[in-house]
Amino acid sequence: MTIWGGWESLHGTMKSDVSAVSWGPNRLDLFALGIDNAIYYKLWDGGYWSDWESLGGNLRSNVSPVYWSSRDLGLFALGTDNAVYYKHWDGGHWSDWESLGGNLAGPPVAVSWGPGQINVFARGTDNAIWHRFWNSDRWSDWESLWGVVDSDVSVTSWAPDRLDLFALGTDNAVYHKWWDGSSWNGWESLGGRLAGPPVAVSWGP
Repeated sequence: MTIWGGWESLHGTMKSDVSAVSWGPNRLDLFALGIDNAIYYKLWDGGYWSDWESLGGNLRSNVSPVYWSSRDLGLFALGTDNAVYYKHWDGGHWSDWESLGGNLAGPPVAVSWGPGQINVFARGTDNAIWHRFWNSDRWSDWESLWGVVDSDVSVTSWAPDRLDLFALGTDNAVYHKWWDGSSWNGWESLGGRLAGPPVAVSWGP
């Protein structure tokens, strides 16, 4: 039988929820937005928690972290200028924050369906979902995936070259859009009458 441990304080003074990601056994990385608008980072190495470390930045959202290899970690956050900002860990050091542009109303969400592949999504000021991707070589331009949504987007990938998006519509139903490896399918209603944004996860193919 699984036994839950008790709650323990990890300290820090933050103004956002915490994001967590893992690239392997006994490794956990935590991120949160500090009251100074910088991103703070804490890791678990299987035995101990590190101290909180500032990664800098002038941001208005917490990061969406994504690993696309055992050493490559990307962080994506919304800046105070409504652009998406990106920071990369290459296994040895952190890059500077880099602007990916955009004019967005909601925080970005990042996902990887395979090595060297990153897809970033965010709700624009027009309430459509916007998308940009990295294909191991370069960043694409921002593209609109259309739709009129009333929440930020949740994204999951359950197979190579497969992406599923979920968002709350203006009628309070959940809407779904997916990439099948060659094209985007249209938004479809999954029904429901909900007050909060959907959250999606996949545990396997």
